[in-house]
Order: sequence, then structure tokens, then C-alpha cells
Amino acid sequence: MPPISRSTVGQRGQTTVEFALVAILLFVMLFAIFDFGVFFAGRITATNAARSAARYAATHPTAWSNASSPASNTIQGRLISGAVPAAISNDDTHVTISYIVPGVGAGTTCGHYSAASNSFVAATGYTQATCVVPGSLIQVHVHYIYTLASPALSALGLSPTSLTVDGSAAELEER
Repeated sequence: MPPISRSTVGQRGQTTVEFALVAILLFVMLFAIFDFGVFFAGRITATNAARSAARYAATHPTAWSNASSPASNTIQGRLISGAVPAAISNDDTHVTISYIVPGVGAGTTCGHYSAASNSFVAATGYTQATCVVPGSLIQVHVHYIYTLASPALSALGLSPTSLTVDGSAAELEER
């Protein structure tokens, strides 16, 4: 057996300690990659759900519903069924359906659907009959909060505990 030199006696656990220190950073990075991957997947899903609802609204511009679980033959039903992984509530805070009359520049928002009152809310100078017409732009906007899956990032103070996810799409009313 070769003699143990004094230089290697104090280094027996060095590799294990170095691995333990580096492994913590590695796992934090892996959790961050996972969290942001799920966040971006949720954002894409919300945008696609809004696009699906806007396409449906183009041919069914007044198919509204304020039910918590709306039927699939409503604008909100198309939106919520398309956003399965994202928990989107059918209320004015999370879902906005706006109607925009084309004009000079970006156009004018002439009204929106309110789930709270279950009715169309027209802007000043407009009615539902003058706003919800073929050629008007229907914009569906989704907003929800994504809570991070890994608490390790929050515990280390490296990121917030939740992120805002928005998705929107617009289509011309066809009827």
C-alpha cells in the first residue's frame, strides 16, 4: 500500500463538497427552465384560445355567456375550452370581448361585452345595432396569473411567485 502524503489527507471530501455546492445551482437553473417553459406554453395556449374565440366571434358576434362553465357554442366557451391548462375564469377581469369600428387609424372601440351584467355595453354615441355590424373588428383578450411551480426560485428570491399571462386576438365580423 502506498504511503498517504500530507497533501491528499485533507482533500478526501473535497469533490463531494464541490458537487453539493454546484448541484444546488444546477437544480435552481433546471427549475427555472421548467417554470419558464410552462409559462411560455401557457402564454401560447392563451393566445391560441383567444384566436379560436375571435374566429368563432367573427361568425357569431353575439354568442355571449356569463356562465362559469359556458357551452361550447358561445365565444367564452370556445375560449375556455381552448385554454385547458390555463385556469381562465369567465369574468370581466380575465376575459374581454371588445368591438372596434373601423375608421381612420386604429379605429374606435364602440363597446364591449360585460359578463357582470350579461349584456353589451356600448360606448357613448353607439348602440349594439351600430357597433356589432359586419366589418367591425372583434377583439378577444385573456388575462390570468400563472403561479410558479417550483418554490425554490421564490425561496431564493430569484424570481416573483407569479407572472401575468396575456393573450389576445382580433377578427373581422363576417356575418
